[in-house]
Amino acid sequence: MLKTKKNQKNIFLFVKLILFAGVLFVLYSQISQFDKNEWAEFRLVNPISFVVAVLLVYPNIWLAYSKWKLTLSTIGTDSDKKTRIQSFFAGIVTGILTPNMIGNFIGRFYYFERKHRSQIITFTLLCNFAAFVASVTFGTLAVLFMGKIMVVKESHQLVTWLFASVLIAYLFYFFIDNLLARFRKREFAYNFKKILKGNRWYRVKVLGLSYSRFIIFTAQFSLMLHAFGAEWNIYLIAAIWQVYLITMLVPSLFLGKIGVKEAIAIAILGQLEINDFSILFASLIIWFVNTISPALVGFIICRNKDKV
Repeated sequence: MLKTKKNQKNIFLFVKLILFAGVLFVLYSQISQFDKNEWAEFRLVNPISFVVAVLLVYPNIWLAYSKWKLTLSTIGTDSDKKTRIQSFFAGIVTGILTPNMIGNFIGRFYYFERKHRSQIITFTLLCNFAAFVASVTFGTLAVLFMGKIMVVKESHQLVTWLFASVLIAYLFYFFIDNLLARFRKREFAYNFKKILKGNRWYRVKVLGLSYSRFIIFTAQFSLMLHAFGAEWNIYLIAAIWQVYLITMLVPSLFLGKIGVKEAIAIAILGQLEINDFSILFASLIIWFVNTISPALVGFIICRNKDKV
């Protein structure tokens, strides 16, 4: 039995590596088609924008940590500051190895007693879904502003489905506890609904923090593009929102969708006549600052905790 599970994990990992290699190949193919003149024109034009974009990692991480603190407070889990910080960064480490950082609960629940782990998993997944809701909300506003999905020629029917999806996402986010209580008779579903009922503003606060993080992401990406010479305007912001929307919806691998996001960003932002190398490097730098650097912090500060 154990051998079978191990083989399944190995096969799954192999498939992910193959898919990841395929994404990198697509990205390489795109780069190889770049006009050589674009490389000659690629340069840092606005260093202040570059520095500000990098420094925005601090409010970005602070907002994510604030969601984690709010979650622990809502659950009623007693923890000291050290445990909160270590579990938060451990979540980032495990999150980068899973699609859309959804596996961040793996690193987090290990630091707490078993009786709290099911709640930590459930509420962390709810927080992750709030980030999805934020992305599709701003992305839909961008589609409404632009009048189309920039990577699809005939997108009118898709726009209709997109608006329907946003509505369903909000209904699911705010009424998932009722859904679980109806179809699941397990104790954790009852406790989940009970906690949310006693903390009616929790989901609103989490969604507000997710909106704020999305705005930080937008500011970082737009400032980084501006640093490399892109014109900073409302069309750039709308295009970036569409990048995050499409990136959120497409199948994901790991490492923060490295390769996938860059390919989508080039396809969308390239229509604004932004230098392809500027798009590529801006996206990679933001990925490193927001994903890899906090994960490295996690590797350094996190310590193994005795099983409880």
